[in-house]
Amino acid sequence: MSQVLRIKTLCLSLVLGLVSPSLFAERADRTKPMTVEADHFVHDEARRISKFQGKVILTKGSLQIRADEIEVIEDQEGYQSATALGKPAEFRQKREAVNETIEGQARKLFYSARDEIVRLEDAAEMRRVVEGKAADLMQGELIVYDSRKERYEVNRAGSPATSSSSQASNPSGRVRVVIQPKAESKP
Repeated sequence: MSQVLRIKTLCLSLVLGLVSPSLFAERADRTKPMTVEADHFVHDEARRISKFQGKVILTKGSLQIRADEIEVIEDQEGYQSATALGKPAEFRQKREAVNETIEGQARKLFYSARDEIVRLEDAAEMRRVVEGKAADLMQGELIVYDSRKERYEVNRAGSPATSSSSQASNPSGRVRVVIQPKAESKP
């Protein structure tokens, strides 16, 4: 191998290692099995649907969803999606590369393993937690969190009267985002 090719390969490896450590963490979650614990379980093999009820805990890598009930559907290619209902249903996912956790809750959650997206509907709330402390807070009727792209979107999705619990914490019914200032570095 020529010296120029070795240098190019080394530079490319360094760049990939520096700019995308969080991507590697997310890819690791993708290959983990989905584990579900519940009080009751029903499976329909023909339709590839599993229903779990009673204090359900779904885990896939660093992603965890807790709900009163969860329905898991597996598509023809083996990808799973889950719909969780609760009062509220909750999720959390650790972002290993940056010591952060994304946490959220809503009456309804949808998770797609194929797209690595969590969709929170009805009285939705999501927090970014840094080193155990709440950093940012988002509230709305609909929040979509794309862990692959590390992007989230918050929408009002309806009138202010859509949800009474959302109305109590956010009387205007509009999207509410609280962004904390960056913590000062210690000398």
